[in-house]
Amino acid sequence: MTQTENIRKYQKYLNTKKISLSSQATYLWHLKHFLAYLDKEKITPKNCEKYREFLLHKYKKIATINLRLSVINNYLKFSKQKQQLTLLSIEKQSIHVLTKKQLTEYLNLIPHPSDLISLRDKILLEILYYSGFKAKTIVSLEKKDLNLNKNIISYQKQEAKLNNSTKFYLLKYLQKRSDDSPYLFINFDHAGKNKNQALSVRSIERIIEKYSHQMSDVLRLNPQVLRHTLAYYLKQNGAQISQIKKALHFQSDLAAEFYYHKL
Repeated sequence: MTQTENIRKYQKYLNTKKISLSSQATYLWHLKHFLAYLDKEKITPKNCEKYREFLLHKYKKIATINLRLSVINNYLKFSKQKQQLTLLSIEKQSIHVLTKKQLTEYLNLIPHPSDLISLRDKILLEILYYSGFKAKTIVSLEKKDLNLNKNIISYQKQEAKLNNSTKFYLLKYLQKRSDDSPYLFINFDHAGKNKNQALSVRSIERIIEKYSHQMSDVLRLNPQVLRHTLAYYLKQNGAQISQIKKALHFQSDLAAEFYYHKL
């Protein structure tokens, strides 16, 4: 079978996996570069290791190298080759997650919110974890992005379910607000400097830091740790790559697959 025929066969395989066209293009682009590097030589463990060394000399970022290695490993598996390229260590980029005990404590840091700030913070802490949204998405959320009849919050093409607790406090929070700001999470600065303006990403980080200091184990929490925790426990409960992609709103299958294997 010729190289071109192999690539076509592999593309058909990717189609059966329901991989998006943009991700398929990425897979095939990296594969063609790998095959071009081999220059018609056979795929052997020695040649694969040479290619890995080539990547190490050409690129500096671990993520870039591992992405290419992951694509080739996928192709090698499809081709029923025994060898697999060893990914680079990601210890420096290790993913930190909360234990189940820490997660429970985090979600109950504000047990009985009543004023606007505590209600806002309660909802914020829950949405940061349950939605899978990045902080930059959360600061952009507007009240019109809520569909409380369907228990959904959405931003552009991203969508997340609201649980009963979040919905309950959201209703109380919106009822208490008397401002005309369209944003869901705003600043209640009594000094008036930033009052009714949307929270910034840094503001969200400060709010998380403030509450994390109240935990029995003082942790350095940030929005990314919460997303990692969500993904980690979804995987522990059997979630596949497609489910992680949907829950954390990855735009490409390849990025989701690479992230999945880091968990």
